[in-house]
Parts: sequence; structure tokens; C-alpha cells
Amino acid sequence: MRWTCKLCTFFCGNRKRIFEHYESSHRHYGANCPLPCIYTDCAQYFRSKKSLQIHLRDHGIIESGSTGLVGFKLKCSLCDFNEQVGLKQYITHLGKHLRNKESVICPFNQCPFKSSKFSSFSSHKCRCHPHCTLKDFKTELIVQESVTDDLTESEIAVELQSNVGDSDIPVSLEDYSDIETAHHDTAEKIQGRLGSLLLRMQAVLHVSKLATQEIVSEFYEIGVLIGHLNEHTVKNVLGKHCCNTDENSITLVTEALHSLSPLDSISESGCLGSDQKRLCYFKEKFGVIDPIEYVLDLPSKKTFVYVPVLKTLQVLLNRGDIIDKILEEASTGSKPGHYKASFDGSYFKENPLLSGENQCISLALYIDDFEVCNPLGTSRKKHKLCAIYWVIANLPVKYRSSLSSIYLALLCRSVDAKTFGYENIVEPLLRDIKLLENQGIYISRLGTSVRGTVLYVSSDNLGAHSFAGFQESFNVDKFCRFCLASRSDIQSCSVQSGSFLLRTKESHNENLYMLRENEKLKSIDGVKRDCVLNRLSYFHCITGFPPDLLHDLLEGIVPLELCLCLKKFIGKKYFTLHHLNTVIQRFPYKFSDKTNRPQKLSEKVLVSETIGGNGHENWTLLRLLPLLIGDVVPENDDAWCVILELKDIVELLASSTFTEESLCYLEGKISEHRKLLQNAFPGLRLKPKHHFLEHYPHLIRCFGPLVDFWTIRFEAKHSFFKKVVRDVNNFKNILLTLSLRHQLMLAYYLDVPNLFKPTVEVKGASNVSVDILTASVKQVIKKKFGTLSSVSLATTAFIHGTKYTKGMFVSIGSTSGLPDFCKVVHVLLVCNKLFFVVEPFSAWYLEHLRCYEVCKRDPAQLIVAEPEELNHYTPLTAYTVQERFLVSPKVFLVH
Repeated sequence: MRWTCKLCTFFCGNRKRIFEHYESSHRHYGANCPLPCIYTDCAQYFRSKKSLQIHLRDHGIIESGSTGLVGFKLKCSLCDFNEQVGLKQYITHLGKHLRNKESVICPFNQCPFKSSKFSSFSSHKCRCHPHCTLKDFKTELIVQESVTDDLTESEIAVELQSNVGDSDIPVSLEDYSDIETAHHDTAEKIQGRLGSLLLRMQAVLHVSKLATQEIVSEFYEIGVLIGHLNEHTVKNVLGKHCCNTDENSITLVTEALHSLSPLDSISESGCLGSDQKRLCYFKEKFGVIDPIEYVLDLPSKKTFVYVPVLKTLQVLLNRGDIIDKILEEASTGSKPGHYKASFDGSYFKENPLLSGENQCISLALYIDDFEVCNPLGTSRKKHKLCAIYWVIANLPVKYRSSLSSIYLALLCRSVDAKTFGYENIVEPLLRDIKLLENQGIYISRLGTSVRGTVLYVSSDNLGAHSFAGFQESFNVDKFCRFCLASRSDIQSCSVQSGSFLLRTKESHNENLYMLRENEKLKSIDGVKRDCVLNRLSYFHCITGFPPDLLHDLLEGIVPLELCLCLKKFIGKKYFTLHHLNTVIQRFPYKFSDKTNRPQKLSEKVLVSETIGGNGHENWTLLRLLPLLIGDVVPENDDAWCVILELKDIVELLASSTFTEESLCYLEGKISEHRKLLQNAFPGLRLKPKHHFLEHYPHLIRCFGPLVDFWTIRFEAKHSFFKKVVRDVNNFKNILLTLSLRHQLMLAYYLDVPNLFKPTVEVKGASNVSVDILTASVKQVIKKKFGTLSSVSLATTAFIHGTKYTKGMFVSIGSTSGLPDFCKVVHVLLVCNKLFFVVEPFSAWYLEHLRCYEVCKRDPAQLIVAEPEELNHYTPLTAYTVQERFLVSPKVFLVH
């Protein structure tokens, strides 16, 4: 049969050669990228070659002690079972007979043990055969198969030749030059792998330069000792075989062996022997795109660092994995009135460059200030940096959310950005983007030049107003960058009432003209200065700064309103703060909720305006609060209604798809929430973020789903630079150090054959016979796939990074406008495609808890579902609360 590599088009007739191909062509896989199983019907991936080899035993491959990989089937002495399975699957099959009280003989050689009890048989195997494999089976249970049944004559010749030892192949004199060339190529590959390892240690694993140098020096000393051992070994071997060889020949042999040692390159004279030499090697071999340092003020040594965007973009777009994803996304259209991506928003459609017929590149920028030191320590604000990142907005969100898909454009000190202005800082960035707009960059894979521009800039409110040229204080009268609302008017008028005039490009340009004409004016309608990006031909600040869900909702409105409502509940003596903290800490969080579990609230909550916490924790607390305290809060409590409406709004805004109907529903929810909040807390003055929230339905129509623009993934990028600072422990020219380390990291990832993780990754998969499964599972599998003898069952599966495992709930389909829920019974792999064996549950919506009560159907009928059938990709968890099974969704499930 033929064995095809899943990472490229290579194929061969020998399974052993697949591993040789991995070593030569996909050397990075297994280190930082998953290594796929060689079987086409198995979707499992592994972090090392050793793990893959162990896994192959489950496919019926014997490795130890054999000259090649041998295929076989195992048969059962008690039934007609005769299949190609692994040890685990065969023991599972025997367990079927044991549970039927049948007497089973131990299958291992020279073992007469016999039992009809599963526990006894299992105990015997663990005690007497803990390390036995399939090669230790009794010969009468093994049916050998030929591995060359499906090979052509030429492939059979290759197969046979691959099993011939080197000593059996005569070598002519003219072949020695080819052998030397092969040895030279192998030495270069070894050196390349060693260089890649050192680059990964420094740029990805954050091993310090000092520690790296110590490791390199120690390994070289080990190599010297190995050289002495080689010389001694050569002498002993030649002497044992009566070879009369002089000392000079032995010296030449040992020197030749030493020259082939990969550790020779890490000697003091080697290309990887010092930090400076390693840096030069990395730049030469891995194509590092060097950051450029610009001087702002020479006497005070004020600088900033810029990483050329066009160079990076050209390298990225000439990669097949990236350009394929871009073209795939461009080919997927959407229905009118549906909003699934930024391409569905009116701002994209009104952009004459991006919405044209030719393929263009949309860039998304992110600007933010962050501390690289402890923000509460003595160095607070001393080393605060301003960073501008960028991503390719043409990529689907599931790919560009990876930290390796977020690239550095600019790095400067925050104080320098305020002192010298953004116009001086972003000048090189503007030059590159103007060139991209006017001329474009040549993409050899497409055979043409591609133009592009900036589509949007993500940021928190302060960063957006500062970069766009609006008032940076939100206590001013005209505080909103979306409309001309005044601070006093938002208390009595809502955006939905139409009382506020929206900002337009024309009105903004008119404000800028008035500022230029009258230099005494500091601001007009909240506008202080022009946005530096307005110099671009296809970007305007009015249409280029979307809102941020993270800061507006999860770290703004949610902690504020939870604090207000919880204080009111405690004041009404529904519960105490101690009782609430006890419930929060004892709640049985599962799966992702365990990772994002909320922390207990401090006593300061009773006198504070917010509960604090990060966005993920606040989201989990809001979602699960009805399950935590819903039983002690009366129905129709005014503060409780505020929380429930806020929960609905967050679920709606977290959705990745919108229709006109769901947007109208969102508008109604926001309007109702405003009324409930003002009724429950008459003395409360609405915050600017409450006003921003009222703009969201309109902004979704303009930008697309707002979860595509939130800053949560960009903020995670800051952690890389914070780790580098802890690594180097030196702030001398910190900007250049951080940017160079980032570019080394990028060069490492760009050297990997595929930047993106596989669509499907599974863990703990094993091949099992359909006959040993339960009757209900066997029935539904045969109904879906027909006559299928075996399937792969996985304990855990990842689809685009989202984890699915047995026991989770998913939403599939709907009934009478409400979503249906199913429990994952098995994660199934058939022909390298993922399926879920799920058990449908009946569901009722509980208005007071804003969640669903689910219960098993009688009789339970399993179904096989595909991931594409899910209402939303996010898996859910069912919790038992007062003898009820409750599911609280994370997003709005039915649009």
C-alpha cells in the first residue's frame, strides 16, 4: 500500500521511510508543531516522534526487533473476530467475552493462565505482562499480512532495496563524491536543526543568553569527551578484529568522526559558539527581518523602533498556507442582512479600494500602552511602552487570533509618544502603507501586485481617542467619538431616540479646518487634532476606530453594575458577602469555567463602585450568578432584572453572527436595560460606556460582529515582551532588545512549514471495533456510516483550538425558536473527520435564571452530529443546582 505524508505531497511504499521523510522535510514538526499519524483514517497528532511510534502500536505495527514494519491481524479463539487492531483494542475485545462469563486464555506466549472474570484477567495482565506488546502474542493468534499487496513493481523494488544493509551494496570509486556530498548535506541539516533549537530556546522558550551560553559550553565539553571515547573505541574495535592500523590512520578516523559531530559548530570557533555568532547565524539562515531604530532627539537619546511592515507582509503573503486562507475567506460570501465578518459591514463596502473587484489586503492595527515592569512597584510608568501591532484582517478570526499571527510594527516609550506626537512616531509606518495603497507589493505566488490599506484600528477608549485626535478625558462635554452627544444629555436621552447627531467624515473635516484657522481653539466638538492615519487615501478616523467589548462591557459596565446590584441584595439581606464568597468558591466549575472561575469579592466591594476582576472572570461570574444566588433572590426584583438583562446583552454581543432581526432584538434589550437600571438606581449617573453601548447595534452594521475587533488577543501579546524583560534583566536600549527578540521569534515560526495549527487535533484516540461498543452507539454508527468495522474514539478533540471532550454539552438545532442541547457521549473519528456521538436532551427556558433546564429523554436516542451542525462552536457545561440540570449559554444561540 502507499503511505502519504499529511504535511505535503510525498508518498512512498514503505512505512519506515515516512519517518525518514519527517526528519528531512518536516524537522520542525514534533518540536512546536504537532506530528500527524501516518494513517489516513487517524487524525491524532503528537508532540514527539517517540509518542507517534508508541501510538502506531494501536494500528498493529511491530517495531522492536524487526527489520521493517510488519502488518498483521489478530484473531480470537472464542469467536470469528479477525481484525487489524492494537493491543488495547484486542484486550477490550476479550473483555466482551469476560463480561459474558466466558473463559478466556491469556494471549501471551507460554502463559497458561485462564479466567472468566474481567477483574482477575486485568489484574493478571498488569502483574505478569506489564511490558508485553503484540510481538509477545501467541503465534496462533497472529495472521500475517503482506505489506506489498498494493505496490507496483517499481515500488516493490524500492521496498526491497530499503531493507538491504549498507554492507550489501557495492560502492564504486566514482560514487564517493556523491557520498561526500550527502554527508555534507546531512551535516548542514544537523547544524540547521541545532541552530533552530538554539533559536527556539532564546526566542520562544525565553532562555536567557547567559543560560544558553552555559548550555552550549557544557555540550561542547561533552562533545570533546565523546571524541576521546571515539578514539579509544576505534582502537579497541580495530584491535579486536586484528586490523593492523597505525596511529596516524586511527587519528585520521577519529578526527573525521569529530568533524562530523554536530557539537563542533558550538565550539568557540564554530558558527554557534557565542551569542554574537548565533545572532549572525540566525539572521543569515532564518531570514530575520531586522527592526530599524529611528532617532527622535539625539541629545537626549530618544528613539523608537520600527519593524518594516511591507517586508514582513511580502514574506507572509508568499507563503502558501497564508495566501490560501486569504483566498478561501474571500470566496465565502454572506447573505444580505447577515453580519459574519468585517467584510459585511458598511464601512468595508464603502471603501473604494478594499471593496473593489481585485483582491486587496486589509490590515488591522492595534495601539496600546503597557507596563513591562510591575505596575505597582517602584518602576511604575518609568518603563511604560507604547506598541503598535498589526494583523492581516483578510484571515478568518480563528487564524488571526493566534499570537503568532499578530506582528509588531512599532515600539516606543509612552512618554515619547506624548512629547513628540504620533505624527513623528508613525512616519515610517505611514510611508509603507501609502506605498501599499498606491503601488502594492508583488506576490510571486499570485503573479501580480496586491494593494491594500488599513481597515480599522483596535484599542481601548483612551488609546483610540488619543491616536484619533479626540479629547482624551471622558469628563468633557463632547466625549463620544461616534456622535455629538453631550455629557449631560446622555442621562435623559438615549441613542435610540435619535437625539444625537452622528459624526461624519465631512463634519469631522470641517472641525479640523476650524482648528487650523483659529489656533486659539484647543478643541471643537471633542476634536483636538487630526488623526495621523487620515493622511492615508483610504482610511478615516470616523470609520476606523471600532468599540472594544472587553473594556466597555466586561471590564467596565459588568463589574460596575454587579457591584451596585450585589450591594443592594446584601442590603436587603437576601444573603451576606461571606455567603456569596462561600458559594463562589465551592461551586463545582468545569472545563473552561474552571480556568476562568471568578475570585472571591473583597470587603471593599461594599464601599466601592466596582468588583474589579479581569474580563474573563467577570464574564463567568455574570453568566453563572443566576445559578449561584438565583434561588435566594425573589422574582421581579428590580436589581435582579438589571443583571438578567445585562446577561442577555453580553450573550448577544459575544455572538459571531448577526441578522437584522437579532440586531433589532439587541436594540430592544439595550433600551430595556437602560430603563431598568435607572429605575433600580435613580441616583446613578450613567457612565460614558453606557452611552457607547447604545451605539453597538449601529456599529455592528458598520463594522460587523464586534468580537472580531476586541482587544483581548492583542493584550495577550504583551506577555511576550514582559517575559523577554524578565529574561534579559537589562533596560539598556530596551526597545531594540524587545523588537529584535520578537523578530527572532517570528523568524522561527516563519521557518515552520505551516504557521497554523491543524483544523482538528485529537488526544487519546484509539481504534476500536464497532462490535464491542454498546448497542445504542453501535446502532447509531451503523445508521450513519453503514457497514463500518472499526472507528477511532478520542478522549479529547480540538477544533481550531476549541476543546471538546466527553460530558460537555453542545447546542444543535432548535425547537419553537429555542435552542436544543445535546450531551457529548463520544468523540468519533471516521476517515480523518471528526464527529460527535451525542444524546439529545429536552430543554425548558427558565426566565428567572436566564438559563435552560435540561433532562434526559426517555427513551434516549443517540445521534451522530458534525461540528458544522452546531449552533455555535462554544461547548457548554451543565451544572446540578437544587436537583435541576442547568445550562447557561455563553452566546446567543439562535439567530
